[in-house]
Amino acid sequence: MDPTPRSERAALWFTSAAQFVTLAGMTAILPLLPLYIGELGVTDPVAVKSWTAILGSAPFAVAVVFTPIWGALSDRFGYKAMVVRSIFGIAIATIGMGLATTPTHLLFWRLVQGAVSGVFPAAVALVTARTPGARVGRALAILQSARAGGALLGPLVGGILADAFGIHSLFGGVGAIAIATALLCAFGIEREPAEARARAAAASPTTSREMLSNPGTLGMLVLIALFQVVVMTPWPSLALFVQLFDTHQRTVATTTGLLVFATGLPSLVATTWWARLGARRGLVRMTALSLAAVGALNVCTGLVAKRIETVFALRAVTGFAMAGVIPLSFEWISRRAPDGARGRMAGLGSTAMMLGNVVGPALGGWLSVHFGLPATFWAPGAVAAVAGTALVAASARREE
Repeated sequence: MDPTPRSERAALWFTSAAQFVTLAGMTAILPLLPLYIGELGVTDPVAVKSWTAILGSAPFAVAVVFTPIWGALSDRFGYKAMVVRSIFGIAIATIGMGLATTPTHLLFWRLVQGAVSGVFPAAVALVTARTPGARVGRALAILQSARAGGALLGPLVGGILADAFGIHSLFGGVGAIAIATALLCAFGIEREPAEARARAAAASPTTSREMLSNPGTLGMLVLIALFQVVVMTPWPSLALFVQLFDTHQRTVATTTGLLVFATGLPSLVATTWWARLGARRGLVRMTALSLAAVGALNVCTGLVAKRIETVFALRAVTGFAMAGVIPLSFEWISRRAPDGARGRMAGLGSTAMMLGNVVGPALGGWLSVHFGLPATFWAPGAVAAVAGTALVAASARREE
């Protein structure tokens, strides 16, 4: 019989479902943005790349402002409420994207999506608040596995459905599934008792500025942001990158989905392995090692791959390496959150991710225009490889 309390299990599995659905929806849509922009009447290749960069960065730029606010509100009003609110908001914004008739309309709904988002920090805070310390690493690994699973299936299913039924229909389907998931979380997760929320709010007057004054916390947030830059720089133009390998136009969306699937499957499998390794060898050291490996493999993808088969192989290994950064780094910062400030600390971590998500697509658009699409892999990858290697070497000389 499972000794884990029912409320703890429900919190973990329903928030994992929320992560799976929201990530699947985002990853189903984002790689197809260049194709969708073409359907909205933009035909100039440079304009398509520019709009891709703007639309890729826009929601994350808005989320940088709103995510810390949602994190603070979750500490005050409860983590469940923030999970449900954010999923409903994302569903409405996604449906609106499918109804867009111009790139400007699409940009508006992307901005709305960024303003109402915040599933991940609320989910991390909810899970860590209801999970004993001995099980937090495993719980966050499961949560990250759900994210990886969504990233795994989203682009594949999205690419197939987009080729079969059109991209407009894809937005409506993603929105409907998100609404169903929000209802499941609303009825399936127990709300925090009012007295527990009051005690948590009174326990820590610590502000976000005070938490950022800790050099270790700030350094980990920078590492999270750098990782997201590496991940997101090639992401919006991935379909264009696939076209460089003489992929038939009718199968570009499906091939793009398969490529992301090849990255996501190893990431899904490796998450718990990285969690165990972090517990044995140190969270900081293993986070840095994961980042260094991702950077080196991205360099190889941009500079070495000459055939689509090579790209698939490199992305599969990259997926294995990617599985360590987010769960290990969030476990590290969650352990250092003051009492009653888990939402704010998770919000800071998520804000770091959003900053990377803002910089990545914008950087990718600039690199693709001035240096070519392969540069969206090798340029940020080189920075991450150097930074991660330096941190691994530094952490090897001292205890965490």
